[in-house]
Amino acid sequence: MNLVGEATYRASILILLATVFGCSEEIDTFYGRRKGVPGSASVNGTAVLARMFENEGHRVFSWTSLSPRLNDRADVIVWFPNDFEAPSSEVRDWLENWLLDRPGRTLVYVGRDFDAAPWYWKKIQSGAPTEQVSELQQREITARTDFAMERRAAPASEDCDWCTIEGKALHRNVRTIDGDSQWTEGVDPSKLDIGLYGRVLPPDDGEVLLSSEDDALVSRQPWDESQLIVVANGSFLLNAMLVNHEHRKLAGQLIEEVGPPEKNVVFLESWGGGPPIRDNDPLPGVPTGMEIFHVWPTNWILLHMAIVGILFCLARFPIFGRPREVYPERPSDFGKHIDALAELLERSGDAVHAHSRLLHYRQMAKPEEVQVTAKSGLVQKPFAEGDT
Repeated sequence: MNLVGEATYRASILILLATVFGCSEEIDTFYGRRKGVPGSASVNGTAVLARMFENEGHRVFSWTSLSPRLNDRADVIVWFPNDFEAPSSEVRDWLENWLLDRPGRTLVYVGRDFDAAPWYWKKIQSGAPTEQVSELQQREITARTDFAMERRAAPASEDCDWCTIEGKALHRNVRTIDGDSQWTEGVDPSKLDIGLYGRVLPPDDGEVLLSSEDDALVSRQPWDESQLIVVANGSFLLNAMLVNHEHRKLAGQLIEEVGPPEKNVVFLESWGGGPPIRDNDPLPGVPTGMEIFHVWPTNWILLHMAIVGILFCLARFPIFGRPREVYPERPSDFGKHIDALAELLERSGDAVHAHSRLLHYRQMAKPEEVQVTAKSGLVQKPFAEGDT
């Protein structure tokens, strides 16, 4: 199907962008966001999955709250909560009412218990220069430690209507899969890179669509004429993980579960505690022109132009230019007095007055020269305008 090639290109570009800068640069690890900086190019982002929905003919949007407009507009809600705990009862009630409000709706809930950053640092070690491998290994260890610290918020066991979250189960990698033939057909389990940390157990009435060694990976529950799909974690749905060809097959099957094309698919983005519930939709902000800094690749182009502009300004600024010797002015310099007096006479605009002052100075300073000049007949009258 055509979405596979597009997803391959998109996902590969995301990894390439991070690799080009070398291991000395940090990567974007912001979780569960489709658009924006940080987020869209994050190894933990959802931009690639959203593009796969678009390639199948769906209309994709992003939303950050549970509001009337979301209730009326969305046919499918895809939620990657940035929260290890189960959704609150208020959030669950709102989403369950949304499912009941109109038939044919789908809610996709993806558990938080995964982080792609350790996987990324491990993967790029194989193609990295030898002198960088040790640093990449250290970054992998740091990423695993950070994720382990975040997982401390995972509950030991928490029940809700949608599932039971077992947060203290042992980590393991998925090497076998079972379930619905539409999910398992054509998928090579040996090439999967799915990791399970905690477990998400479906309720008794839940239908397991994909599993591994009795651990549910994807399950479905009917909700009147709508459906709730629960995914254990994002280890085959996040940006970086969709580089894997087998993962794209599973993501493609998830997209098929939501129904025929031309649905309004909303990626719900939230943080700890879940999305806020609003009685009214927030008013749209007045465009400021800064939105262009959130659009790729324009944001990268403008960022580099800004850096070059700053460097140019620093190079031209005097304190950063070539050194030069500055001579201090001496107040005892009599030439400064002459220059100042000449400037004052010039500003008066009266040439006759200026010449008479000059003659007066000569009479006072060297009267003998003036007398000799007068006897020789060279000075018969005061200077007139135009005399030289």
